[in-house]
Amino acid sequence: MSKHGGTFFAGLLTFLFGVTPPAMAEPIQVNAQFVREDGGPLAGMPVRVVIGSEKAARAPGAGKSMTTDAQGRVRYQVEAPIKQRRIKLDSIFARHDSRLVEVGIELELLGRRALYWIEIDLVKAGPLAGIYVFLPGRSGQFDLPLTFHEKNHSWSLPDQPGGMLLTGTGARLLEHDLQISPAGVWTVTLRMEKQKFTVR
Repeated sequence: MSKHGGTFFAGLLTFLFGVTPPAMAEPIQVNAQFVREDGGPLAGMPVRVVIGSEKAARAPGAGKSMTTDAQGRVRYQVEAPIKQRRIKLDSIFARHDSRLVEVGIELELLGRRALYWIEIDLVKAGPLAGIYVFLPGRSGQFDLPLTFHEKNHSWSLPDQPGGMLLTGTGARLLEHDLQISPAGVWTVTLRMEKQKFTVR
């Protein structure tokens, strides 16, 4: 079936039965660079990359494990569905159409593994990003978020209540971009800074 035929069939299903069929997999490429706080590249650092719409994306073995090159870069290519949703921007009364790509980046955090979950929404105004951090829960899935303390704007490990407070999450998203080429390839570009901790 051609791409246009598939689109027509999906629309027909929705019209007749109110059913939204599963999204088709599309080619996605992630280009990520990791740097120190002084801007220098982090070469030879182990990294795991996964797309959020891949199967069992929160599992510890999902995606692909790699090592950064001399420029602190890794590249990951996969075919996975692109999610669609409607989000609020400047007004609580209006929602905007978005194409969503979620990227999980597994890094070291205080001697443990943490999954930095980046959500990139592509809207008319351009790509918007948010980042969240998860540790493995009891099931082994990365579903245990860092605990945020609003009073002093700090974080702590969720399984260590009353433990040390951290001034950051261990990594910061410096740059992000999401584009689709005329050939239909989605390209995610990320630049992340690995942070040093100050303990409170």
